Amino acid sequence: MQKTRSPETIAEYNKHLILDALRFHGNMSRADLSRHLNMSFPAISSNAKGLLDMNYIMEVGIGENAIGRKPSLLAFNAERGYIIGVDMGRFRIRMMLADLLGNEIARTEIMNSANFEGDGKQSIQLVRDQVTHILKKSGKTKDDILCIVIGIPGVMKDGVSYIAPFSEQYLERDMVETLQDAFEVDVLLENCVNLGALGEQWKGAGIDYNNITYIAYGVGLGAAHIFDGKLFTGANGAAGEIGFMITDPINIDNVYRDVGSLEETLSRSKIKKYLNAGNFDEEIKKLIQRYKDDGDMYAKLIIDEVVLNFGMALINMSAILNPEVIIIAGGLGTNLGRLFIDRWKEMLSSHVPFVPEVLLSELNHTETMLGAVMTGIIHVHAYEI
Repeated sequence: MQKTRSPETIAEYNKHLILDALRFHGNMSRADLSRHLNMSFPAISSNAKGLLDMNYIMEVGIGENAIGRKPSLLAFNAERGYIIGVDMGRFRIRMMLADLLGNEIARTEIMNSANFEGDGKQSIQLVRDQVTHILKKSGKTKDDILCIVIGIPGVMKDGVSYIAPFSEQYLERDMVETLQDAFEVDVLLENCVNLGALGEQWKGAGIDYNNITYIAYGVGLGAAHIFDGKLFTGANGAAGEIGFMITDPINIDNVYRDVGSLEETLSRSKIKKYLNAGNFDEEIKKLIQRYKDDGDMYAKLIIDEVVLNFGMALINMSAILNPEVIIIAGGLGTNLGRLFIDRWKEMLSSHVPFVPEVLLSELNHTETMLGAVMTGIIHVHAYEI
């Protein structure tokens, strides 16, 4: 038997409908909302008044009307509060402050010196200091912040990160407790690659697609998958751990290791000498330039092997997942992609019946922060009203 909603529940549901309409479709009059939501005008007016009183929406001027009195327009109040999205990278901590529509207000970036020294407590202090800095930079206070979302490497399970061999432990529970106490907001930890995929879906190369495979290829290697518009994480949250794929039988092991065969081939063993570089992207560009100059046999052997194995991984993922698009991000992924994307497309065309689009991220390392902001907005919206 279907449950009947109480008047209070119906009112909350209707308020959410009005908020979503104004968030996703822009400013509307009460009459516009009534027609758009197929809701009575009195119900719209009553719920709109409640939302105005709570500062969730605001009146923003007069709309057009052919005859009669001009209607006032209602708008979603995106500046009622703000979200901070954080990308805890191997070499850098990137942070973005955005309003409730995802508009960027301020951004910061610092070297992640704690990761070089293996100090989880220092990581916590760095993030705390950067939150304070971005608030000062934007002219906001901690009272303006509604949520902080932090993207960290590894599979998130029970609030702890696993399978992150290229990063030190971040003392996850201590980080959450420290930031919650300092800024009095909800603090969420999420897998950084999953957030990257959500950022690409929201404001990047994945906007027009419902079935997306996103690959973050930098110091480490990870992927995230969006099916029918929703993030798919698998039974243990490890659906994107493609570093454990095998592209050569010679790499079959007798025991489990935290660094998988493909990740070893594409990142660790081949570019280990660059992992402690102060500017990873620049070091990779130098390596690729050595390849292009055609005078460095070492660089040529390394990159040819990496490109071949990465292409095989694309084939395997396409055969299993049948995505509409594969989006390649990360310092290695985008830099290699600019040179070899056509070769990867040719490999796909020769081996799978349905060839996905292959695109390079153009968000310039902001996709994880954007995904974190979007996650924070969804979290806040779920507990609104």
